[in-house]
Amino acid sequence: MVAYDNLIKNNDENVNLLPYVKMYKENLIERIRNKSKERKRQKEKKKKKKKLRLSSKTSKNSSKLEYDSDENFFCGIPDKAYARLVFGSADGSSLYSAENLHNLCLMESSWLHKKKDYRSNCIKSMSHTCCRSWSLGNYVALLSNKSGCMEVTEDDLNQVLNTLEMCAPFYSNYSLGPNCHFAPDAWFYSYDHILDHCPGIPHQCTQYNAVYHILHYLTDSSFSKQLAQNNKLSLKYTITFLPVAGSSSTIDLYKYIESLPRQYQTVEIVGADFGIKHILFEEYLMSDTKWLSAAGAAIFIFMWLYSSSIFITCMTFLAMFGSLEVAYFLYMFVFEIKFFPYMNMVTVIIMIGIGADDMFIYCKVWHLSKSEKNNGTLEKIVSDTLRHATLSMLVTSLTTSAAFYSNYISDITALQCFSIYAGTAVFCNFVLMITWIPASIMAYKKWCNFCVCHSPDMYSGNKNVCYYLCKIPYKLYYLITDWSRIFFEKILPCFVIRFRYLWLFIYGSLGICGVIVIFYNPRLKLPSSKKFQVFSSNHLLEKYDFELGELFGFEKTENTNDIPLLPITVIWGIHPIDNGDRLDPSKKGSLVFDSAFDLTTENAQKWILEFCQRLRRSDFYLKSSGIQLTNCFLENFVYEYMRQPCRVETTDNTPCCNETKFPFSRAVFSHCLSRYIVALQKTPGVIYSAYSPGPRFSNGQISAFFIEFLSNEPYSQSYEKMSSFYQRINQWVTEEMVQAPAEMRNGWLISDLAFYDLQRSLATGTPLAMGVSLAVAAVVAFFTTLNVLITLYAILCISCIIAVTIGTLVLLGWELNILESVVITVAIGMSIDFTLHYGVAYRLSPDLDREMRVACSVGRMGSAVAMAALTTFLAGSLMMPSTVLAYKKFGIFLMLIISIGWVYSTFFFQSLLRTLGPQGGFGQFHWPSSDCCSPSRRKHVDKTVYAFSESTLSSSSTSYPNHTISEIHELEPLTEVYEPQSHSRPHSHARIRQKTVYADLSTGYPLEAEVIVPKRETYVKFESGVKDQSEESSDMTSDREHERINPEKKDEVVKEPKTMVLESDVIIQNGAEA
Repeated sequence: MVAYDNLIKNNDENVNLLPYVKMYKENLIERIRNKSKERKRQKEKKKKKKKLRLSSKTSKNSSKLEYDSDENFFCGIPDKAYARLVFGSADGSSLYSAENLHNLCLMESSWLHKKKDYRSNCIKSMSHTCCRSWSLGNYVALLSNKSGCMEVTEDDLNQVLNTLEMCAPFYSNYSLGPNCHFAPDAWFYSYDHILDHCPGIPHQCTQYNAVYHILHYLTDSSFSKQLAQNNKLSLKYTITFLPVAGSSSTIDLYKYIESLPRQYQTVEIVGADFGIKHILFEEYLMSDTKWLSAAGAAIFIFMWLYSSSIFITCMTFLAMFGSLEVAYFLYMFVFEIKFFPYMNMVTVIIMIGIGADDMFIYCKVWHLSKSEKNNGTLEKIVSDTLRHATLSMLVTSLTTSAAFYSNYISDITALQCFSIYAGTAVFCNFVLMITWIPASIMAYKKWCNFCVCHSPDMYSGNKNVCYYLCKIPYKLYYLITDWSRIFFEKILPCFVIRFRYLWLFIYGSLGICGVIVIFYNPRLKLPSSKKFQVFSSNHLLEKYDFELGELFGFEKTENTNDIPLLPITVIWGIHPIDNGDRLDPSKKGSLVFDSAFDLTTENAQKWILEFCQRLRRSDFYLKSSGIQLTNCFLENFVYEYMRQPCRVETTDNTPCCNETKFPFSRAVFSHCLSRYIVALQKTPGVIYSAYSPGPRFSNGQISAFFIEFLSNEPYSQSYEKMSSFYQRINQWVTEEMVQAPAEMRNGWLISDLAFYDLQRSLATGTPLAMGVSLAVAAVVAFFTTLNVLITLYAILCISCIIAVTIGTLVLLGWELNILESVVITVAIGMSIDFTLHYGVAYRLSPDLDREMRVACSVGRMGSAVAMAALTTFLAGSLMMPSTVLAYKKFGIFLMLIISIGWVYSTFFFQSLLRTLGPQGGFGQFHWPSSDCCSPSRRKHVDKTVYAFSESTLSSSSTSYPNHTISEIHELEPLTEVYEPQSHSRPHSHARIRQKTVYADLSTGYPLEAEVIVPKRETYVKFESGVKDQSEESSDMTSDREHERINPEKKDEVVKEPKTMVLESDVIIQNGAEA
């Protein structure tokens, strides 16, 4: 398509219609002169009209219109260049009534005529007043000899209706045309159409061409059909053409109309077209950022409550928008991509959600590490937090950015640019989150943590600004924390585990239903319209484009009859190569000429004529009588032009005459062909332009050649029909090229396939991008969990999430267009995050059986996952009032993918793990140990042990039997802990939970701990401060000693604490199970 466009539009200025540029310029100058003469003639006509108007003013009657005044009733004829409004009946009645037409007139006069923007932009008549609008009421007044639509009566309507019923059959069979009333000097004459004399049509049907204008422009097609078939009449829609040119100057007028009530008494505005759709879209694209700001403000409040620091929240937002700015800099100046499609603005919504999620993870790990005993210096806390939070943020960023980058596979430029910008923004956000946020928190803790919330004066009753900025978030935070702990650690795990089979059945069935909806019925369809929707479906401009416009005859003619049948175009001389910039639509590249092409050889001349004959005999050719002047081009040149007499009076046509025999020599062929093109351009009724088939010249030589015939295949927006047509014709052309001479063997087929090319790019690129994104998600899932079963279940859960999400979008009426392609691909990256967090939590849960591991993963990860889901859902919901469709659709997608993802990961995925999840070390891989390279002398071991974190569960509480020190994982302890390796004896399956009290080795005081022990064992309990009667336990407690760390010498190497080994192989160290 790009090579064909470059050839037609001559983008590189290397090809011309004539052999020499001088000849082309001379021909162009001649055409300019003819146009200037035509302009002078039109000016003279206007002067004559003005004189006639002045002479008729004195004899003009206010109620009866003479011909001279009729001549000026309208300022021309209806045209698509004018702004237009579509009206419908508010009560369902027919608009063809005096009451409704009067209401239309009153609406126009009261709402528009008094508006300053209307008076300043309207087309003026000779009296310097706004011209009449082309409305149904005014045309009825014209045919009834009334001065305006307010004077129309029911009798007038009945008389005009009788005329319409009589003339409708002529319009239906195309006998009635736009110039049947032939008067080139009259206002109702159309210069854009050929001359129509319309023999046999009554005078009433041709007067002022008004009947044609009413049926073709002002009323919907169903009304003309009812008239032709004598059915019951009901006019549902009518159009009013305003005397205002549709351009950017009418934006204020359209906004004024949009601000008015849609309904006026019994009529209402249902659609509009002011020619400003894309201009208005650019304006709304910026104005709708207020909804982005609203989403950001709401998430700001949630982040403030979660972090309990307005400073850290502000720094996080600076990091989010900083990542967008850095990505823009890389996009424009490093990658040197100058095309910035509007879809890149959607990245703002994504960054708000991802940035908030990363901030929740980091702050949670930070608070957990800071709240532990012996947490060390501030730098050590930052180091521990980064080591564990980084991997969790990396997982989220990697899957999302991979989903974006995978769209680069597409052939659509807008998708490629969006994939680069969005993927780069996600990566920049990750870098800033692991650098900017830790530095901000350290700065806050060292220098900015001066709020009176931490001062005793806070409780003196003096409530200042800092009180509300600090104390209230703290109170809300702890209140929410208490309730969430109960819900996520008690209620939700019980709910998931007890009804696991029900969840598996319900959500598994929904996943299957989603697959059926996507692939079988109603199916995910490719775009069915060339028009690109930018606003919501109920917008006036979109209603006209997608619903109402095609109901009127003039729009149908424009959309279908211009290209009713698909052309068959075969091109030689250039290669079908697109060497332009893939990321810049304005740079289309240059033509790549075929060096082997030569049309002037005798074999090539004969083969082209034979090829045209075979094409005419094919079953896909549209049979038509006679030889068209430009279809095959050489046919008329050889059979007509080269057979003219050599001498006609004083004209010598040698050698381009009947004395020269076919095939022609190179010199004769080139010379006569150039003369033939000049003669063809001067032929009356023949338009030979850049779009006409024939030869193209470069440096005086024939550099390209193409022929064009009409096929019998009607144009369709169905992908299946267009694909069948292209494959069938392309196979025939390919077989013909095999038998062609060497110089003509590189021909190729093209047709009106631009929309089909878009559909094919979406149909092939979207599944491929989904495959790449899903493969990356699977790899990330495996290397994060290191468990085969968990990875398989995660992919199954993600597949169900995608199926249900896309199935829901299909049921909402979405088609696979450019934006939807991005949404589907990104869904994979955004749906895996919650599932991975739960999967990793299950994998490193301190318990061994499925039930306790599921309860542990839900209890520890539930609140973080829910908070991330809530903020992203909120961001999507606040985009719903947006006017721009891209914002609104992405908001719908975010709400769906987040809610469905949370439900499936929490209920379906956890139920799978509870039912069929791995136990013990089944299907588990481990990172290779690096102990062999460590020195034999034991180094200092940090005794700081953190119980757990919502993104990094500690393995220091109830050690996992197969968990080795060498594993570096997201859920390992926040600091390394030395664990003895000699007590990995299997536990008994028959277990009970007992509360046993042991002495804390760090303090010497009794400590109550819950230990899982086999039923068959007997254990001794120590009550707080009371010695048990068991002699064995007494001896064991009497032997316990502990060396305490000197506060002034924290960095010195200390001795290992003594441990107590029971029969259950449970080691108590520093008050925690290891």
